[in-house]
Amino acid sequence: MIYDGDCGFCSLWISRWKSLTQDQVNYIPFQKAGDEYHPLKTEDFEKSVHYITTKKEVFSGAGAVFKSLADASVHQFLFWLYNRMSIFKNCTEIGYRFIANNRRISSFMTYIFWGQSLEKPTYHLSRWIFLKLIAIVYIIAFLSFWIQADGLVGQNGILPANEFFQSVAHQLGSSAFFNVPSLQLFLPGYSGLGLICGLGLVFSLTLFIGMMPRISLIFLWLLYLSVVAAGQRFLSFQWDILLLECGFLSIFFSPGVWFYRLKTPVPISAGMLFLLRWLLFRLMFFSGITKLASGDSAWWDLTALSFHYETQPLTTWTAWYAHQFPIWLHRFSTGAMFGIELAVPFLIFGPRRLRYFAFVLISSLMILIAFTGNYTYFNLLTLVLCVLLLDDGIIKKIIPFHQIKNHNSLFVFSKNSYVKKSSIFILVCLVVILSASNTAMRYYPNFSPYASIQKLLNTIRPFHIINNYGLFSVMTVRRPELIIETSDDGNEWKEIEFKWKAGALEKRPQFVQPHQPRMDWQMWFAALFYERVAEYFKKNYERDPVSPEEHFSLMKQAPISKRYRWFYLFLKQILEGEKDVLSLLENGTAGTAPKYLRVWLYDYHFTSFAERSKSGNWWKRDNQRLILPKISKEGIWIP
Repeated sequence: MIYDGDCGFCSLWISRWKSLTQDQVNYIPFQKAGDEYHPLKTEDFEKSVHYITTKKEVFSGAGAVFKSLADASVHQFLFWLYNRMSIFKNCTEIGYRFIANNRRISSFMTYIFWGQSLEKPTYHLSRWIFLKLIAIVYIIAFLSFWIQADGLVGQNGILPANEFFQSVAHQLGSSAFFNVPSLQLFLPGYSGLGLICGLGLVFSLTLFIGMMPRISLIFLWLLYLSVVAAGQRFLSFQWDILLLECGFLSIFFSPGVWFYRLKTPVPISAGMLFLLRWLLFRLMFFSGITKLASGDSAWWDLTALSFHYETQPLTTWTAWYAHQFPIWLHRFSTGAMFGIELAVPFLIFGPRRLRYFAFVLISSLMILIAFTGNYTYFNLLTLVLCVLLLDDGIIKKIIPFHQIKNHNSLFVFSKNSYVKKSSIFILVCLVVILSASNTAMRYYPNFSPYASIQKLLNTIRPFHIINNYGLFSVMTVRRPELIIETSDDGNEWKEIEFKWKAGALEKRPQFVQPHQPRMDWQMWFAALFYERVAEYFKKNYERDPVSPEEHFSLMKQAPISKRYRWFYLFLKQILEGEKDVLSLLENGTAGTAPKYLRVWLYDYHFTSFAERSKSGNWWKRDNQRLILPKISKEGIWIP
């Protein structure tokens, strides 16, 4: 490769090409080339680079760049496109000519986007940190669920897992695992779930210390997949499926060694790095698209955050303060959020400094969300994915690592075998096609992919390898809360207090993340549903239900009530005094089982500064409606 040695722009990019082609291509400034390359003249070299093959073939401009990469077995498809697609050839040559004729501007833009060095970055530190953090997320996920599993899905829990799997095995037979994938299908009773959670913690620790990272990730994915299946309605959240998809891709991104140390140079797959960034792109971009596609006026007029802090599932005391901000600041914050979710994700695939910029903005958004809400490990997991936007160079500037030297080979995808490269390329194409098709079907109901793609999506859907993302598509502008009261005589009533959800007006909203109290979360969804039930009564009867029978009669007519079967089981177990279930409540294990209960629906609102100063309350409530009148355990109906 012969280039203009007096051109700073050329020298800068030649350093990039040297890191790509290694020792497969020689680079010579034309000032030192002499006359051995006749009939090429000095003015030829001043106009563009020239590449001379061992067969004395001469290529110039974009063709020289692509041919040199192809001879070095790097990005060979580019030269293939250059030779076979005239539109690609013409566009790249026009682009090359523009850059060559505007070298000063091109140098400035190169510095802005890439910095002073164009050497191909390495991602050894990024991967090492990424795997450590994934292990921490898995520890949080398993431990958070395990400490509440007895009350949720234990033998005496709300939705017993062993009964669920017995039913699945009976109905589906040999195909049970492929429809409800869980190792608990092969383990005896509820004790199997404890074993799964325990093993999850063990393999999380082995991953954290670097022992058998790929094997550990395989088991972690299978174990958490089993937990998600066992959790049923209680593990149906976006971060659960995000962890599964991220964990699955991490299997192929991790090094296949017995013990992974920071100083161990292990090649990194560029294809798997791309897929993890593709996951981050889909997560962020479609979080914004979902909001706009819903047509919700609160998002379109940028007023959503004036409701969000108050109406989110488990709010915090910092959210109370954020709620007091003026409307113009809420509008500005909403607009900034849309900018980060809709525009910034495209920077993920951009040059080095644009990726750094994307890291800063996405990370800032995640930190602000975590500061004003309880979204378990979701924000942390997104930050973990953001780590892959950073290369070793910038990480060393932030955190001084002295245990590792620069290894260009750490990133070189081309040194893998042809079979391995082909396999990863096919996997990358398959994941991109499947995820794009899955997203298209969500937003365009009439879209119908090829039958083979549709069949494959249906096959892998239970394994949560390819998912759709997007939270709060429609902003909740009111906060309904279900208040359960118990009584021993039917005359004097006492409110049941949950550990984390809104209840007592003087109770300060608390931080609970990264733990997720899944019962408290489900009560938020139940309140939204029963708000519609209350509105139906008011519309058709101009009153609340006067008897449990009247309430149950309405529920039997609503197919969606099956989704809330857990709520009636929960009420029944309160009346039975089931300690595992009561342990999910504040001081739930104290006292004896009540004889009666009833359920009210209130609208909750944050107090203002003046109201809180006067009363000391964080909440106020109004619009009291009776959902379920006085009922005993003998009279309860289970969908």
